[in-house]
Amino acid sequence: MAHDVANKRELTVERLLAEPAVGGRLLGGKAGLRHAVTWCLPLAELPPGPGPERPAAGADLAGIVVFASVAELTCTPDCRRLLAGLAARGVAAVLARPQPRAEPDFGPLMRAADAADLPLVRLAPEATYHHIGRLVATKTIADSAHVLEYGVRVHRTLGEVFASGSGLPALARSMATLAGASVVIMDEAGQLLSRAERERDATDARWQELADTVHTAHTKQGPPAESALGHGHATACDLDVAWGEERVHVVTARVRVAGEPYGTVAVVEPGAVSAAHDLAQHRVIVEQGAPLVASEILRQRSVVEAEERSRDDFLDTLVHGRFTDAHELEARSRHYRFDTDAEHAVFVASVPYAGPVRAQSLPRAVGALRGGTGFTMAALMGQLLVVVAEFGPDAGKETQARFGRQLQRLVSERMSSGVQVAYGRAALGAAGVAASYREARIALELSGRVRVSEVCGYDELQVFAAVEAAASSAQGREFAHEVLEPLRRADGQTGNLEEVVLAYIAESGNLNAAARRLQLHRNTMLYKLERASRALGMDVRVSETQFTVWLAHRIETLNDSLRVLQAELTPPA
Repeated sequence: MAHDVANKRELTVERLLAEPAVGGRLLGGKAGLRHAVTWCLPLAELPPGPGPERPAAGADLAGIVVFASVAELTCTPDCRRLLAGLAARGVAAVLARPQPRAEPDFGPLMRAADAADLPLVRLAPEATYHHIGRLVATKTIADSAHVLEYGVRVHRTLGEVFASGSGLPALARSMATLAGASVVIMDEAGQLLSRAERERDATDARWQELADTVHTAHTKQGPPAESALGHGHATACDLDVAWGEERVHVVTARVRVAGEPYGTVAVVEPGAVSAAHDLAQHRVIVEQGAPLVASEILRQRSVVEAEERSRDDFLDTLVHGRFTDAHELEARSRHYRFDTDAEHAVFVASVPYAGPVRAQSLPRAVGALRGGTGFTMAALMGQLLVVVAEFGPDAGKETQARFGRQLQRLVSERMSSGVQVAYGRAALGAAGVAASYREARIALELSGRVRVSEVCGYDELQVFAAVEAAASSAQGREFAHEVLEPLRRADGQTGNLEEVVLAYIAESGNLNAAARRLQLHRNTMLYKLERASRALGMDVRVSETQFTVWLAHRIETLNDSLRVLQAELTPPA
């Protein structure tokens, strides 16, 4: 359970009555003794309250102490309505000054004060508005000045830590030292960023439990009012957290930048609520610390984003082989600890767009997938996740396939849908990375045209690898065109003859199986095969003809894939 807790060090009606200069006696409204006091006004000078022309005044007199003579209060026809109206407008207390040597009847006023929970104080006849007003102003300004002075001191201390660039852990430690309590800093999702403990040895999981509880309390509370978005907004919360049988008191301030949530700063103490003075200090500490924490989070994010952009640029240059010279390759490889004398394989996965936060977390998750064994770097390039992974000389094809399956599971879980992963063969150095990336892209493009598993290596498509040289030559393209074009010209309105022949070949010349595959009658299948044989000028029932059509189709499929990838895989002139 969370609730707002006022700064107990501020001037209250109870503290005001304790001043000898007031010399007053409480007559009624004891329940309102903890009302905060900010100023004093005579009853005659109060602004008009709700009425036909001003239907809703709200708490426009919050913290005001009303000074009035007893005659002003008793002359009203309905004192109960008067005091109830003042209480509704936020008045802290009513100070009634009797006339010298007069003994009025306070009975109706006392009952009205108790009903409205509005403290009614009888002043000494010698107390004047001048004395009371000056006392309230002096006490209020003194308390405000004390809080301001302490706030400046806290801000200077934390500002020096922030300027040193020590990061969030140093800020948390400094705040914990100032507060004499534990401090936690969490992000906008409630994830623990840093903590500093005071006389408590709790695990990260226990502290994360507290962070989750504070985040949940803030979520239920909703966003603060517009006037509270800036510096100085803090919310004190009493939270029941499963830390044994102890109760934990938390004073928090939300970290905001331009009104957007960036996290939360919290001062944590086990047990009951702190003393009023300590609670006031905790509020000042979180209020002063929140803007500095926001600046540090922004600084860290900018550094991380700059590093990620530089890493992505290196990976893009590496897989496309676009280094200007050997010196650039050597310098950047040394910076990213890329071993130019080791073998690397490239993995690619088609990643649908799923929001910036989820997509940006993918490369970081992939980096931790191998547990630090060998160089691993990942980056998003458009809708492709590209991963370069180092494999030792003893790593076989099964090692690469296992990593491919791990990558496929990871991406599928993050994207909440199945994805296709393809990879090239491991090769030596930077040139090997570019070659492996080319193979991975070809394998991924072919996976949309032929039946392959969710994780497919280029070496698994051995047929395409074998005919790649022929496919890229003019003779190979002319061969595929001469074989397949007659089938396409002869299609007419009878259906796709090329599809019929390929199904017949895929079923190893089994006529009935091919007919079932295409959901055709056996006689229709025979008729189409005869038309295909006439178009080709060769009998499709002969194995040599079947191999010719099969090879032409493989060459054209590979050429279609290479044509799609030509702009990406061809280095700029």
